[in-house]
Amino acid sequence: MKQVVWAFISLFWCIQCMGQDAGKRPTVTGVITGQVLDADNGKALAAATVTAKLMGDTMAAQSVVSAKNGDFVLEGLAFGYYRLQIEMSGYNKLQIDSIYLRPERYDFNLNDIKLHKKNTEMAEVLIYAEKPLIENKDGKITFNVGESALSSGASATELLKQAPLVNVDNDGKVLLRGKETKILIDDKPVELNAKQLQDLLESMSGSTIEKIEVMTTPPPQYANERGGVINIVTKKGKVGKTARLNLSYGTRGEASVSMNFGYRKNKWAINASAGFGYSRFNGNSESIRQNIYTDSVNYFNTNGQSDNLNNRPNARVAVDYDASKRNSYNITLQANGNLADNSSGTAYSTIGNLGQLYRLSNRTVASDVANFSPSANATWTHKFAKAGEQLKIIAGYNHNNNHNDRDFYQQFLNPDYTPSGVDSTQQQQIRIAAHTLSLRTNYDRPMKGTKYLLNLGTNISRLVSHNTLGTYFMKKPENVLQPNALLSNDIVFHQNIYGMRAALRYNISEGFHINAGVLGEWTATDFELAQATGDYTNGYIAWLPFATMIKKWPNDFSITVSYKRTVQRPGINELNPGVDYTDPYNIRFGNPFLLPYYADNFDLIVGRWTKGWNINASVGYNALQDIYSTIRNLQADGKTTITWQNISGRREYEASTWGGITLNKKSKLNLSLGYTYNVYSAYDRAVNRFRNGGSFFSTLNGNYQFSDLLGSNASLTFNRFANPQGTVRSTLSMNVGIQQKLLKKRLTLSLNIIDPFRQQQNRNSTYGTNFYLQSVSATQTRNIRIGLGYNLVKPPVAKAKAVVKKVGK
Repeated sequence: MKQVVWAFISLFWCIQCMGQDAGKRPTVTGVITGQVLDADNGKALAAATVTAKLMGDTMAAQSVVSAKNGDFVLEGLAFGYYRLQIEMSGYNKLQIDSIYLRPERYDFNLNDIKLHKKNTEMAEVLIYAEKPLIENKDGKITFNVGESALSSGASATELLKQAPLVNVDNDGKVLLRGKETKILIDDKPVELNAKQLQDLLESMSGSTIEKIEVMTTPPPQYANERGGVINIVTKKGKVGKTARLNLSYGTRGEASVSMNFGYRKNKWAINASAGFGYSRFNGNSESIRQNIYTDSVNYFNTNGQSDNLNNRPNARVAVDYDASKRNSYNITLQANGNLADNSSGTAYSTIGNLGQLYRLSNRTVASDVANFSPSANATWTHKFAKAGEQLKIIAGYNHNNNHNDRDFYQQFLNPDYTPSGVDSTQQQQIRIAAHTLSLRTNYDRPMKGTKYLLNLGTNISRLVSHNTLGTYFMKKPENVLQPNALLSNDIVFHQNIYGMRAALRYNISEGFHINAGVLGEWTATDFELAQATGDYTNGYIAWLPFATMIKKWPNDFSITVSYKRTVQRPGINELNPGVDYTDPYNIRFGNPFLLPYYADNFDLIVGRWTKGWNINASVGYNALQDIYSTIRNLQADGKTTITWQNISGRREYEASTWGGITLNKKSKLNLSLGYTYNVYSAYDRAVNRFRNGGSFFSTLNGNYQFSDLLGSNASLTFNRFANPQGTVRSTLSMNVGIQQKLLKKRLTLSLNIIDPFRQQQNRNSTYGTNFYLQSVSATQTRNIRIGLGYNLVKPPVAKAKAVVKKVGK
């Protein structure tokens, strides 16, 4: 705690000093930079004339000529509102209005400014809008990560937790409004299982991310995703070369290093990143389970400690090529891994209803994990001669290779804690080799002008996963590990999904449209078991209609009404019949006969957006049929079995709100929260003792901009998840960050303080037909992280020999 106190003192001292320094800049004047490009081919335009005029004072103006790479810089500008004019022979004149230079924001980088070849004498006019931390438009919430002081040194998972309506559950699943969501990276779906996705997001540096798009009302190709879509957009760089080195270190026991490189010229763009992350988590847990039998009651208690060490290398290369006005190509290669060394120790004790201790043991588990997940994606986009008509084809391949060697040792003790002389040694060797092939097509065609838009698409996914488990027990007195065929298995899992989609959008009037369609999917799954015979083949067809109506008024008030039918398919984790004896008192296994479940989802969303604030609210009703969930049952020997089962169904009533307010020119605040109440059937409540309950999630974040070089962010999150047999509640999570830019913005220093007041805790309550379980687990999340980012390539603007002329004073 002393470290945290000193960190806060240092943080506030730094803020005060930097704020005072920022306030001692009476001579600071405005700067506007950017890069002029050809809109058709992305080629840099040299010798374009860029003029900044102070609005209301036409005599105060400054002009420069863009350099060879299209860069320009306008310096020494007095504070006020500016109009920027870009002119070049053979191109339409472009005008950008309302650039507001002021003490707290005196430096603007407009990035790519694209000029169109001259086809009219009229100038194009744009109204410049500053990029806030969070934007909300047409069913899409955009979290501009590059504007956040939390991005440097953070992982993609940490940034997702700060995004509105997004939360991460205790299993590492990313949820949107409490539901599982589809993850895209640069508009391409990530076809990974939950563990692979978790490793990818943990290893992905926040410094490579430009923004996170949260789509509550996604486009037709993802309209049937129950939780919506999250698109992670990476940074593309500017024309020429860019390179950045990022370093971070945290007191919790973590460190990371990464490097980004970008190159853009004419039709080519290459972006590459590579990095390595190290993290170490310590945790503890305890639980009390009351076992209720016909003639007696006893209590089963656990107390555990864990140490988890993860080394996560990652690399990514994306190549974009605009072959012509009509055709563009993208190839993305990505690889990430996790080399983990985990250990845990647990004490088990059984106590009678009179308080007598009669069964006691200690168990240690050591795990050595090597996981590697390479992937490749190729995209072809063809734009037809007709405006708005486009075909996009995305092909992908994902591979996963996982080795996990686990050693177990359990010692049984007498009630007085002396060794009984009985112990058990076991070893497991898990090998997983999985690959997925996917192909998606999306075709858009305007019909009858812009009144109708036809959307067609297909999707194909083929997964093969080969899982082997070798189990060995120590034979005494020889002390030799012997294989145990009964607890070993060799499984090959197949899952094929084929889908076709058709949708039609009808633009009723300006700002008012309806989008409706249907997706038809056929899914086939099968298991091949080396040690057993049986037919585990399963196939089903799903017809999934969807419809959305959006009305937006000129005052930026909008209403969205949507319906969609969704399917949730069980995967290998839920279907795998192999038995997991990692915890001998809580045995886990899958259910190969598990069926998918369907949901009819109805949502009403209203929103109001103004210059200073925005507020959105939604209510929803979901009818779920034959849902599946993990069910825990107590056996006669005092052990519990945990497996997946289809239950009768569930109704969900949900409400959520999100919005933001600009408190003043320097500070903004954003809040999102939601609540879902689950209702089970009378049969499940009476027979299975399922409990109606609510899930709650919330995120509060804000930013304060001391100056263009010094900014800060703070974020608070709280989650509570309900399940059929109880609830999981998380403690409040906190993240405070401050970021300072130095050396003409080439160097970025950041300081993050995470969970300064309390370590993260999860409290579980589980109710069964003949038991009641309470457990609590805590993880060492308190952390002080220092980050450093440095642009290795000097901005070419400094070398540009710009011709400057000043008009007026």
